Parts: sequence; structure tokens; C-alpha cells
Amino acid sequence: MRTALSVLGEFDQEILRLIGWEELTVSEAAQVLDCTRATAAVRLHRARRRLAEAMSDRPARPRRPVLSTTREEL
Repeated sequence: MRTALSVLGEFDQEILRLIGWEELTVSEAAQVLDCTRATAAVRLHRARRRLAEAMSDRPARPRRPVLSTTREEL
């Protein structure tokens, strides 16, 4: 698990830790990340998918660049 988690990007690791280890809700994680609940839910879904890929023999999908990390940058 640690090896798979270590190959993920910083944003993926952060959302997974907030939800998995800190046991925050998606709404609470969104507040910590300063994003909307919908954005946090999408990030969580994608992070879980990439974690599953990292833990399996399947090749990972190419990642798209992150366009913005906060609403203020939009």
C-alpha cells in the first residue's frame, strides 16, 4: 500500500489521507482543500482509481495536467 501510495501525486495522496486516515467527510475534506464538495469528490474518485491501478498490474492512464488548484486562480 505504501509503495502504491508513494507513486501517486501530491493531490491524490492528500485527498486519500484526509478521507482514509483522518476520516473526514468529502465536505470536510473540501473545506481543508479550499475547493467545492464536487471538486473534492472528483479528486477522491480519481485518486482511488489511480491507487487501484498502482496496486494492480494494469498500466496507469496518462494524467492530464491540473489546470487550477484553487478557485482564486481561475
